[in-house]
Amino acid sequence: MRILYYVWNEFTGEDTRMVMRELGHDVEELRYSWNRLDEDEGFERVLENSLRMKKDGKKIDCAFTWNFFPIISRVCHRMHIPYISWVFDSPHFPLASKEVVNSENRIYLFDKGLVDLYKKIGIDTVDYSPLAVNSVRLKALSDKLSLYPCYEHDVTFLGNLYDNEYNFYDFTAEYLPEDLRTFFEDVMERQRHTFDEDLIADENIISRGMIQKLNEYMKFSLSEDKYDFDQDILIRDILKKKVTQDERRILLEDLGLKFKLDLYTKANGPTLLNVRDLGEADYMGRMPHVFNRSKINLNFMMRSIRTGMSLRVLDVMGSGGFLISTYRSELSEYFTDGQDLVIVHNSEELPDKIDYYLRHEEERKEIARRGQEKVFSLFDYRIILPKILELS
Repeated sequence: MRILYYVWNEFTGEDTRMVMRELGHDVEELRYSWNRLDEDEGFERVLENSLRMKKDGKKIDCAFTWNFFPIISRVCHRMHIPYISWVFDSPHFPLASKEVVNSENRIYLFDKGLVDLYKKIGIDTVDYSPLAVNSVRLKALSDKLSLYPCYEHDVTFLGNLYDNEYNFYDFTAEYLPEDLRTFFEDVMERQRHTFDEDLIADENIISRGMIQKLNEYMKFSLSEDKYDFDQDILIRDILKKKVTQDERRILLEDLGLKFKLDLYTKANGPTLLNVRDLGEADYMGRMPHVFNRSKINLNFMMRSIRTGMSLRVLDVMGSGGFLISTYRSELSEYFTDGQDLVIVHNSEELPDKIDYYLRHEEERKEIARRGQEKVFSLFDYRIILPKILELS
């Protein structure tokens, strides 16, 4: 199959294209920068020309991207060419584009709960697929590191703190009436302490009426001719992002009082108390090394993820790292708690789990070994990609 692969700054691209070619596909790469995700005449012309281009008489069979791009969907719809997108972000606001219903779309989401939500509102261009890793690359790296076993970190968190991004709730909070602000911040505080329940999605806790009241104070500049945002879903996701932001900072600073905790995050991020900030770690190089050389890796799921597993889960375990992750139901579907990884259900049990596994090295190593084997057997690109690329 001839695939037109649009390359942006996605960190998954190199592995994906390599395995596509290994599977026998002819991958044509398109690189082009534009300023807006939904409108650029120059990009549309370049994309159309690339989709028309033949090689040895063979046409392009489909376009492929990581994450969904409405502008690419629009062009593929116009030209009747299948467009495959595999989404790893959550939330991914381009999914609110009116282009999402185009019949040429094959949109794969890693979150069964989100797929169910879209199906419920009549969008049938989405389907479920877990994310994946390149087991060949990660096995070679972990095998090499195992020749000289040592640890560089006790406890590591590698991820985004979201303090350097625009946060709608923070910019709205100062304008809210005191009773409204108190109500939402009380729910968000309660949400931080449980990983099992989605309090923010529960209409018995936050009614649609309360969301509408909050909506009156939020200022969005949405292109209504191109996007069809469900305000209820949008605002609940904004609240969940705020919980994620506060949760990561508070948990890490509290854990840093008890353990030697190292942080890898984006440059120019906030300074956390009791935590050693080691800067960024690139996906293909430093990151798997960090996971492998940490006694314990922490994963805090984005609160906007309803049931699914973030890519970070597979990245850590595929690198041979030991993982403690906050709960999502799909973790328990694929993995066994205490055998492949360790799952925590509330913030109170997290320090105890860390303390236990720091003191039980052989048990920790065996869990990491089993976890890596499970990831390689279920979530390798060579297993997942053939299903993603089916066009029938």
